[in-house]
Order: sequence, then structure tokens, then C-alpha cells
Amino acid sequence: MAESLLVRLESNGALRDWAVVDEAGRCVDGVHEGELAPGAAAAGRRVVVLVPAEDVHLCRATVPGRSRQRVLRAIPYALEEQLADDVESLHFAIGAVQEDNDYPVAVVARARMNGWLESLQDRGLAPDCMLPDALALPLEGDSWSLLVEGGRALVRRSTYSGFAIDTDTLPVWFELLAGKEGAPPRVRLFGDTGVDVGIVEVEPASAGDTQPLAILARGRAQTGAIDLLQGGYSRREELGRLLRPWRATAALLAAGLILTAVSTGIDYYRLSRQQEELTVRIEQLYRQTFPDAKRVVNARAQMEQRLKALQRRAGQAGTDFIGLLGETASVLHQTRGVRIQGASYRDGRLDLELTADNLQVLDQLKQKLAASGRLTAEIQSATTEAGQKVKSRIRVQGVNS
Repeated sequence: MAESLLVRLESNGALRDWAVVDEAGRCVDGVHEGELAPGAAAAGRRVVVLVPAEDVHLCRATVPGRSRQRVLRAIPYALEEQLADDVESLHFAIGAVQEDNDYPVAVVARARMNGWLESLQDRGLAPDCMLPDALALPLEGDSWSLLVEGGRALVRRSTYSGFAIDTDTLPVWFELLAGKEGAPPRVRLFGDTGVDVGIVEVEPASAGDTQPLAILARGRAQTGAIDLLQGGYSRREELGRLLRPWRATAALLAAGLILTAVSTGIDYYRLSRQQEELTVRIEQLYRQTFPDAKRVVNARAQMEQRLKALQRRAGQAGTDFIGLLGETASVLHQTRGVRIQGASYRDGRLDLELTADNLQVLDQLKQKLAASGRLTAEIQSATTEAGQKVKSRIRVQGVNS
């Protein structure tokens, strides 16, 4: 079962108490006062923060439309005349839309919100939900809920309506409501059952947890409320602020990737067309060269096969320029006293112009070239020069099949 860390703050950001609760709102290991170890308490858990209802003004506003972003932008101006402070210094959060485009609204000073968040950040906590503590009281039927904690009383009238009041003023306040026919039929009382609430009928809450935070934990799990982490304080907006400086870079990177993809696509299309044209030209050349060809599957491969067959019939034994040069170079490398002056290739014959130290070295070279049985070597000319050096010309070719 998923667990949450429920934290209650004072107006100044001080930590009042905290508890680990399950999905049903039951405290797993009781209520704790004072500081906590965030690494152990919050690891893997959703962090829910309760703030004093005295610092949050709960009201309603009628705004047409169902887009939450547009409603959030319009709410401050719809309530501007009802608020003493400048709307620019206030933060607004809304609940689920009711009938006739009626929205429940929570209003809190931005300075107070910033103070709470800084206090949580100093403790290593990142809240997932923040709501006034009055909206965490349990509700049942049409009864109001009342939690008395010392000289402070929390009142919750409905899902989105609640407030905090001094305990001493409760009787007077309920009498005023009764005079305006706004008093509730009954009040469910949590906490101090000896408190005087005046003329209103009191229904003591059923026995259970008596600690205020445990009562609030149970009520928060039972009913919805207004999460104050909206607009500029939402996780999504926070992530947006972190990513905003990188938007230009990301846009340039995306544009570069798109241009690269387009350029690659154009090159691929152009090269594909060129390949198709070359394939057609090779096939045309093949058919012109070999008019007897009936079936052309791979013109290039078929032309290479035909050329090799012609070479074998011409007596070249399949030895081309690269083959002749490779075998000849290997023999020359192993023969001392021979220096190549030039080479030419024509019609399967490799003509070498070289200088040897003497006639014996030249004769050894001829024998080594023919020793493999794949080559024949013929001395075309040999001229003795000064110092017994021999300038010669040798023709090398493959053995006829």
C-alpha cells in the first residue's frame, strides 16, 4: 500500500509535526513532533504539506470556460475588488468547477508561499501537494466539522470551504450565523469535547485517533481539497522554469537535426537516381557489347564473367595486371642486385625495364619468375654497360591455359 509523508507547518515555516500515513489516512508509526530525517521519512513517499488556514483565504468566483489555465489567469481580476492586497502579490489556486462555472478559490500571499517552500527545501523536502489544514478535516453528511486544539479551532463547512478561528469566539460566531439562518444543523466535534460552541447542536466524533494531525490525516484521505501548488508553483511550471533557458539551444539543435535529415534525404534520393541511371547505362552497354544476351539479371556481374571467359580463351590464364604485378614484385623483392627502371602493361603482358649487377643475376631473376609455373619470363634485350652493369628488358605474362 502506498504511503505518504504528511507534514504540518506553522505560519513562519517552522515544522509543527509530521507522520507517515497509508492510503486510508492511518498513521503508520504515530505522530512525531519536531524535526525529521527527510532521507528516511520521505524516500519513495509522496510529500503532503498542511499549512495554517489563517494564512489562506477561501472563497468562490464565477468565471466562464473550462480551461484551467485561462481560469487561473482570469480569477485574480474577478476577485480583485474583494481583496485588500494587490493581486500581483497574491497566489491563486482553484478546485474542481461546480455548477454555473463556479470555482472554489484559495488565495495566499506569494511571500508566505515562498517562505513555506524555502523552509521545506532547507529540510530537503519537495512537496507534491500543499493545502490549508482546515480542508483536511473529516466530513460527514451535511454536518460541519470542528477541531479544537488549544485556543485554536479549525472549522470545515464543505469540501472547499473552511477557516480557523479563536476558540473563545466560537459561541458568538455561531450565534451570528444562527441569526442569519446560516448556522449548520449540527457540528461534529473533534478534540476537546468540553469547548463551548453556543447554540449549535454538537455531535462528538466517534472514538479513534485524538491527535490533531492523525485526525487531519484521516480527513485528507477521505475528501478532496484545493492543492495550492498550481500555476507558478506547480511541479510542471517548476520544470518549465528550469528548462526555459535551454529552449533556444534545444530549438537550434532540433533545427540542425531537421536540416541534416533533409540534406541526407536529398543526397540519398540524388544518389539513388544516379545509381538507377548507371544501372541502366551498364545494361545498355552490356547488351551492345553482347547482343546475344537474352536474360540480364546483373549486367555488371555478367559482363565481368564474359570478360574473364574471353581472357581465358585469349590465353591470358586469368592473370590481369594486378596479378602479374603482384607476383613479379614478390620475386623482384627476393632477388638482390636488380633495380626497376620502368614498367608497362598491354594485352596481358608486363614489360619491365631494369638494371642488374651482372648477367648471372638477370638469369636468376628469369628462373625465379618461371619457378612458380604460373608465369613465363622472356628476356627481350640485355646490354652490358660500364662496371659490368646490365640494362635489360624482360617480358612477363601468365602461362597459357
